[in-house]
Amino acid sequence: MPSINYAYVNGKFLPEAEACVSIFDRGFLYGDGCFETLRLYGGRLFRPLDHFARLFAGLRLLEIESPFSPEELRAVCRALSRWNNVTDGVARIYRTRDSIVVTVQARQFAPRELRVIISNVTLPPFLSRHKTANRLAYLLAQREAESEGADDAILLNSHGSVVELTTSNLFVVKKGQLYTPPLADGPLPGITRAVVLGLARQAGLRVYELSFRPEFLTNAAEIFATNSLLEIAPVLSWGRPGSVTRRLQTAYRQLVREELGL
Repeated sequence: MPSINYAYVNGKFLPEAEACVSIFDRGFLYGDGCFETLRLYGGRLFRPLDHFARLFAGLRLLEIESPFSPEELRAVCRALSRWNNVTDGVARIYRTRDSIVVTVQARQFAPRELRVIISNVTLPPFLSRHKTANRLAYLLAQREAESEGADDAILLNSHGSVVELTTSNLFVVKKGQLYTPPLADGPLPGITRAVVLGLARQAGLRVYELSFRPEFLTNAAEIFATNSLLEIAPVLSWGRPGSVTRRLQTAYRQLVREELGL
């Protein structure tokens, strides 16, 4: 008999099959809410307080109160990881104006390499800096990528500058130097993005948070995408996986093991 996976919904732990929110929930009706996606390694969340801080920043923008403190949120995730017997997987927190839903599910993560396109969808800068429930621009760009046989799409802002991919931040390596769009151009302040910037500087790499247009990608030595689930994934559409990408992948995994005591 298969085990039952539980979710937390508005004050109750319920089997996922019984978990539901109102059809009048403003998150369902209007995308009025924020969410966070965290990765579990060995049953432990990586950088949960950073994720929660970003979640609360988005909720403040939307003037939505959180019913939990960071420690209470972590306790809910821990309880679900134990009950669902999840060691490696994904925790997702979804807070709307009317509801809060937390899920923890097992998932295996195979290394990925991405082929991407430049999307025709322009990213709205006001919302792109937060993980709001309004994801229409990203979904349209993802469908555009799928229609062209690609894995993902790079979105531009209204000035034509590269911002990010649909679910990850973007890095470019040229002549051993690392470039990524600045937060002022609209990318999400990714948790993994911040870790990679720190690891690159520790490794002695020159790092530039710099505006650039799609043409900047054409002669890149290496390009990679970062998020909490992918970690660091090479992008094959222009550059090729190289020594900088591999060094940062190794350093990232070592950091995770050390922080979580794995």
